[in-house]
Amino acid sequence: MLKAFLKNLRDQRRSKIVSRYYDFVNAFSSLSPELVPTLPAGGRVVLFSPHCDDESLGCGGILYKHRRAGHPVTVVFMTDGSKCQSALSREEIIRLRKEEARQAARVLGVDDLVFLENPDRELIADEKTVRRASDILAEKKPDIVYLPFYLDNHPDHRQTAAVGLEALKRQSGPDAYFYEVWSAMIHDHLVDIGDAVEKKREAIRVYQSQKDIETFAEQVIGLNRFRSLGSDNQFEYAEALFKLDPNRIDEILNQIHDR
Repeated sequence: MLKAFLKNLRDQRRSKIVSRYYDFVNAFSSLSPELVPTLPAGGRVVLFSPHCDDESLGCGGILYKHRRAGHPVTVVFMTDGSKCQSALSREEIIRLRKEEARQAARVLGVDDLVFLENPDRELIADEKTVRRASDILAEKKPDIVYLPFYLDNHPDHRQTAAVGLEALKRQSGPDAYFYEVWSAMIHDHLVDIGDAVEKKREAIRVYQSQKDIETFAEQVIGLNRFRSLGSDNQFEYAEALFKLDPNRIDEILNQIHDR
């Protein structure tokens, strides 16, 4: 009986979170997202990536297009990736994943990487981590910040979003967009990556330490193909974004904490 009670409680909480999410995003989205054939406006970019590979999976096409346009791009890797399935030691897998991140960055043309090395699956938006993120924003002065979807189905992804949002409260100014990795999100922007999709595929495939990465690459590219539906077939492949309203940061943070 207790087990059933707890399950019902979790289900009610999950239903409440989902309902709040839909109420929130429906106020800002529509069946006709803004189509972005080039890139979101702005030159300097900072992307927060929960793990080494999320940058390529979520925004590989966008990052490549930014660099091709000559925009400075900084990718901040939040965790050390040490808990992925591997026969290697913890130290070996951390070194390997960093090297893979550097190789993928070279494919995308990115040359500014920051490794914060928080323990994998233990990331929290504490004062130390938020301060480090805020310092990066103060140093890089980005026009655009990319964050993982704040209700993505991975705790490190949600906490990365929380860290980025708390940092943005301290360093106001840049536009911020959420991107998707594990969980499809309601979006209000679609960026054409048709001319960048092969670079994205190549960057994802660098991460051979990850299980079934070849299949995963095809699945993610399949999502980008599906997203093109929202462009009324003007784009062949697209990456989806949801633009942050800075006046609603605290509301989003509450949704993350409730999760």
